[in-house]
Amino acid sequence: MKSLNSIENIEQLPSHIVQFLSLLERFYNALLSESQALKTNNSEQLSSILPSKNQLSEEISQLTQTIESLLKTQQLSLTNLFKLPPSSKLPQPLQQNIERIVALSNQCHDLNQSNGISIQILKNLNQHTLNLISGKEPSNVKLYSAKGEAKSSDSVHQKPLGKA
Repeated sequence: MKSLNSIENIEQLPSHIVQFLSLLERFYNALLSESQALKTNNSEQLSSILPSKNQLSEEISQLTQTIESLLKTQQLSLTNLFKLPPSSKLPQPLQQNIERIVALSNQCHDLNQSNGISIQILKNLNQHTLNLISGKEPSNVKLYSAKGEAKSSDSVHQKPLGKA
């Protein structure tokens, strides 16, 4: 298969793949730390994780571009590399690292998405709490009567919890 021979001709590829896997593992660990901080409501830990997570993301992006340009010299792409079947004739360590990258990328995606949803929920709760404390009318609230009919939130008057 020509593409496999082309991949084997790229000398720097195995070391870049190992480096990519290492960065991805560090990024996953940052996501795990972020998830734990969200669960324990530790805003200081969240603040300290963010710069590291951003830096790792930037490094992964740069290395991805480097690998893409190496593969492009052989008319290949990362997509081609990641879609090679496990039975391909790539060196075993390279094949294992590629498989680990694909699996870890999926885990990072899922965990990052979960963390994003948690952050959005916390943002909504905080905004609602601030609105209640300040007496500000909540926007886009759908209220229903006992019969299940939609009512305007204008018909419900709320007073602030207190004044400073």
